[in-house]
Amino acid sequence: MPTAADVTMRRWLVRVEGTATIATAIGASVLALVAALVAGWSAAGSVALGATVVLVFFALGAFIDARALRRAEPMAGVVVIGSYALRLAALTLVATWLVGAHWLASVTWFGAGVACSAMAWVVGMIIGHVTGRWPIYDGVGGLA
Repeated sequence: MPTAADVTMRRWLVRVEGTATIATAIGASVLALVAALVAGWSAAGSVALGATVVLVFFALGAFIDARALRRAEPMAGVVVIGSYALRLAALTLVATWLVGAHWLASVTWFGAGVACSAMAWVVGMIIGHVTGRWPIYDGVGGLA
């Protein structure tokens, strides 16, 4: 049975990752709008595809990390680093396959979508961490 601290930490992490997801969606939407205005709807689709690939990458990572770290075993760190390496390899393979396939109208806009989404995710994580409250500091007797 999870402790109150586990539940609080889980809620906090969901809030942080939710902030990152919202930031990514907003950043990708703005870039897709710019792509649509500059190069047409097909370029906006390439941006959306790039953003989707990035969101799947980070969401899968958050899921794997949470599962590995919940077990609190000594090998959890190896699992986290290993999953990151595998996800990077998979991202490279998927991006290479998409660039070679005829699904993309614009490789440039796809790359811009990937880059913008990755940066927006990191900014969202930073905002979530900075504005969130760390449950471990909510102890009794703190400075008021």
